[in-house]
Amino acid sequence: MTPHDTRVFIHPQFEPEYQRRPLVLVDVGARGGLKSNWAAAKRHLRIFGFEPDKQEFERLTATASTSNATEYFGVALHNQTGTIRLNVARDRGLSSLFEPNRAFLDSFPDAGRFDIVDRREIAADTLDNLLASRSIKDVDFLKVDTQGSERLILEGAAQSLASTVIGVEVEVEFAPIYTGQPLFADVDAFLRPLGFHLFDLRPCYWKRAAGRELGGPRGQVIWADALYLKTLPALRDTVARLEPADRVGKVLRALSVALLYGYDDYALEIARDAPALAPAQREIIERELRGHSVNSSATTGFPGRRQIAGALHRLWRIVRPRDKDAWSVSDANLGNFD
Repeated sequence: MTPHDTRVFIHPQFEPEYQRRPLVLVDVGARGGLKSNWAAAKRHLRIFGFEPDKQEFERLTATASTSNATEYFGVALHNQTGTIRLNVARDRGLSSLFEPNRAFLDSFPDAGRFDIVDRREIAADTLDNLLASRSIKDVDFLKVDTQGSERLILEGAAQSLASTVIGVEVEVEFAPIYTGQPLFADVDAFLRPLGFHLFDLRPCYWKRAAGRELGGPRGQVIWADALYLKTLPALRDTVARLEPADRVGKVLRALSVALLYGYDDYALEIARDAPALAPAQREIIERELRGHSVNSSATTGFPGRRQIAGALHRLWRIVRPRDKDAWSVSDANLGNFD
């Protein structure tokens, strides 16, 4: 189940706030376009996408909305300004600043997709510099998927992360796909002092080529999409630094981010903790959140539900189709969805 836009924006009373200041998403590594869970927010969404691959950048630009809601930049991001080398992989979506770690990758099927077919020197800048040069002062959410260089890009966005950003979706690796790349622990250690806590992981598992048909469906956990949201104290500080007229809008956008990923409980806690909201606004938000929760669970509270669910799950495990050739498996969604 994914959120509907009527839920993401809570209540019609708040429409003027979203019209004045829509959600701002910065998408670094924008290949493929907007991720599906964000489609529910398109009505009030401003996107700044960064994609250094010229061919993909041109495709994204050609398909971008004509309403000025989406803008793409064919720029590479890093933790400093200068020239960097991009290793172009056979599968272009696997291109990276880092060399592929063949000593590790060659244990898995289809390792040839990481083969380097070209090397390019490209100009790079930091996200903080680029946002400042375009007078973009208030970013709500940062999504980063750049094949190993995520921590470097986050370092170049430290000012935005510490000030206005309220959520981050970042690809992290648990195993060294690329030589010398930062791993999950490095990314986590960088984000936590900036006020972000890990909310969810969508892991991907790889089975080794030598025994891809053996055992259960999962192999080694290799990488994951990770979701970080600002803690309540950090969010409170973020809102307090804004002009008074902008504080309610920022709280509402924080609620929207929580709802986009299915964290209604955290949305409620944000609303209760926000001094910027008037009591009547908090009452509307709580009523809407609790009303949806009651409606969505109305048919799931009957006696014996857990026993029936357990029996159906065991049956599903017996009869589900199993692709013996599958070696890479992951969950469908990042976030708190049924």
